[in-house]
Amino acid sequence: CLGSQYAGWSLSHEKYYALGSGPARAMATKVKDGKEEPVEELYKELEYRDEAESTALVIENDAVPPVELVEKVAAACKVDPSRLTIIVTPTSSLAGGVQVVARVLEVAMHKAHAQHFPLENIIDGSGSAPVCPPHPNFVKAMGRTNDA
Repeated sequence: CLGSQYAGWSLSHEKYYALGSGPARAMATKVKDGKEEPVEELYKELEYRDEAESTALVIENDAVPPVELVEKVAAACKVDPSRLTIIVTPTSSLAGGVQVVARVLEVAMHKAHAQHFPLENIIDGSGSAPVCPPHPNFVKAMGRTNDA
């Protein structure tokens, strides 16, 4: 839940910016000071990494990412771009609202992790949240999904 659903991967290329969630996060690495490491600090803390022949990433944005960003994500995950599925969900759409609200349990896991609660003590979890009506304005849509 924390290792995949959390929208923690900040992605940017020129003027394009988005947050990414999904299993690609647990595969992505970068080279820093000549050493390979996860693209997010969270994976160092969790001591977790995935490997697979294909992967997926959900992007919160209203525009398709540029090819350069797709290639960057695929390279970070060590998969061919044809083996990477990117799902674009504008926050102002019903799909975007659902994918944010659906991460309600992940928000609780993130909070527990931030408070240094031992995650190994969490055996099971469930969550529920209302699905809010979409709003065409990004800021209002984000407010609705975060409030839900």
